[in-house]
Amino acid sequence: MVGDDMRLSQIFLNLLSNAIKFTPDNGNIEFSVELVETRDGVHCLEGRVRDNGIGMTEEQQKRLFQSFEQADTSISKKYGGSGLGLVISRSLAELMGGGITMESELGKGSCFTVRFCMETSDKEFIDAEESGEDYDFSGLTALLAEDIEINREVAMTLLESSGIHVDCAENGQEAVDMFLAEPTRYDIIFMDIYMPLMDGYTATRAIRASGVSNAGSIPIMAMTANAFAEDVNNCREAGMNDHIAKPIEFDLLFRKIARLLSE
Repeated sequence: MVGDDMRLSQIFLNLLSNAIKFTPDNGNIEFSVELVETRDGVHCLEGRVRDNGIGMTEEQQKRLFQSFEQADTSISKKYGGSGLGLVISRSLAELMGGGITMESELGKGSCFTVRFCMETSDKEFIDAEESGEDYDFSGLTALLAEDIEINREVAMTLLESSGIHVDCAENGQEAVDMFLAEPTRYDIIFMDIYMPLMDGYTATRAIRASGVSNAGSIPIMAMTANAFAEDVNNCREAGMNDHIAKPIEFDLLFRKIARLLSE
C-alpha cells in the first residue's frame, strides 16, 4: 500500500498517548486496524484506539474537536494535554480521504476510530536513503521534559544515537527544578508543551527568568504534536529557540540541534 506513514504515525501516536494519559494503572488499551472496503484499487481502513479510562461527558465530547479547545482545563492541569492534537489528527485523516469519530462514556472509557484510504501499487519500493551526514554530539548533556514514557523512550533513543547524554523530567516543574539545581550541566533542553503540574510554556519562562548561569543562553527546543503556526509562535514567545513536531524526523532534529549549538 502507498500512503504517508509519517502522518499515520502522528495520528496514532497522538491517540495512543492520550489513551495512556487518561487510563489509570492496570487499565486496558486496545489498538486495532482492519480493512473495511476496497474499491477501484483504493483500500479504506479503520484504526481503533479503545481504552477503559476516565472517559468524557457529552459536553466535553462536543468541545473536543474544536480548534484550540481542550475538553476540560482542570483535566489538562492534572494530566497534561487533553486533546489539542486531535484537531491536527482529524485534519490529517480527512486529507487521507477519511476522518476521526469517537464514542465515550464518563468513567468507562473512550474509543477513537480513524478512517483512512490508501492505494496499492505494483511498483517495487525501497527504503529512502538515510542522510549522508553523520552527527556526533558526544560530550553534550540534554534535559528532556516529557510526561509520556513511550515518548521519552523514543526521544532518548534518537538523542543517544548521536552521543548525547539525556536526563529526563516528567513534567515542567521537575524540569525547572533540575535545571536550577545544575544550570551549567545542560547544553540544550527539549520541552514538551502540555504536561501536568507545569506546562512547557510556563517552564520555559521560569527558566529564562531565573537569572541563574546559562538561563538566558541555553537552547530550548519544543517537542510537541501541535504544529500549527500559532503553536510555533507561542513557543517562541515563551522563550524557546526552535520547534520540532512529533513524530520526530531524526535528520531534521539533528540539523536543528547542530544549528542551535553553532549559534
